[in-house]
Amino acid sequence: MNIKVAFNTFLQLIYKTLAGLLSVASVFLIAAVLIAYGFNLDVNKYILLFFFSIALVLLFYIWKNYDKISDNENKNSSSHLIREIIKLTVSIVIFSLIVMITNNNTKIQNHNDFEQTDEMVTLMIDSSQTTSRKYYISNQVWKSFDGETHRLPFKVNYDDVIKSKKNKEDFKITYRFSWENFYKNIADNDRPLLEDLAKTFFNYQKKENMNRRDFAELMISAIQDIPYNLILSVPCEKTDVKPCFGNVKLGIYTPAEFISTLSGDCDTRTVILFTLLSRFNYDVAILNSKKYKHSVLGLNIHSTGKFKTHNNKKYYFIETTAKGCPIGYLHQDVSNVNYWGFALIYNTKIKQWNYSTLH
Repeated sequence: MNIKVAFNTFLQLIYKTLAGLLSVASVFLIAAVLIAYGFNLDVNKYILLFFFSIALVLLFYIWKNYDKISDNENKNSSSHLIREIIKLTVSIVIFSLIVMITNNNTKIQNHNDFEQTDEMVTLMIDSSQTTSRKYYISNQVWKSFDGETHRLPFKVNYDDVIKSKKNKEDFKITYRFSWENFYKNIADNDRPLLEDLAKTFFNYQKKENMNRRDFAELMISAIQDIPYNLILSVPCEKTDVKPCFGNVKLGIYTPAEFISTLSGDCDTRTVILFTLLSRFNYDVAILNSKKYKHSVLGLNIHSTGKFKTHNNKKYYFIETTAKGCPIGYLHQDVSNVNYWGFALIYNTKIKQWNYSTLH
């Protein structure tokens, strides 16, 4: 065997080895993608599609060049083999870099990776306990009315979101339907489902030594800070307002759904604030307006500004869809209090929720 034939044989071996490595990697990649998709793992679908496409391209290359790759008779020229080896080596390097970059930026996290996210909801798995627990979490950063910056995690259990949505879907709409009954049903159902968030707020209140008004403003400003999304009971094609989520029962997300998506319009926000504030026994109400097609919160607390009276108590208006709107503020376009009516008022005499349970 002369030197040229030996060199060609060596190049052919390298060519065959690299092609074999890529074919094995492609098969494993396709299997991993199918498993991730089949088990509905929390992986970006665009990343799955991207890796699936890469694997198919590599397998297509190997199939198309199979005869040349498996050649044992040294029919391939040295120049051809060198070109193909360079192609495969570059492919392996690029592929490895893509995997490394994707792995560093993936949204699949464990419970210790929370600080990497900022104001985006992430579905996480807590495996630190005897049984794994899935939950939605986001790191919210906002300013209260006095300009002070706050940073807190908003967390809700994955299974509780499913329970919350099911409770809403199971609510029967009859000719006796009322927003009072509907809102109350949602608030009563979701109040215990928001315990993680309630504990977060309560512990922060103790740490910062907040008075009762400051504590209420903390929760109000937190919800105000989350960007507005329109929620409709009909398809979003019927509106020009974006972003929009359509075909949602009665056009509202429950409190648990809101924390899991950070999406909601006026009554979605008034209901979650009603749920949280009533959890801490604030005298709170939801007020709706048919004329303005809007929903706001009412809070019986010492304040100034616009209010609506019920049983000789002043419920000061709270706009929940815009940042920095203080207690008692109503925009001039919706400021006629005569067009506002009480949809639901929390009965403070029924003390179902106690501070002590948060310790």
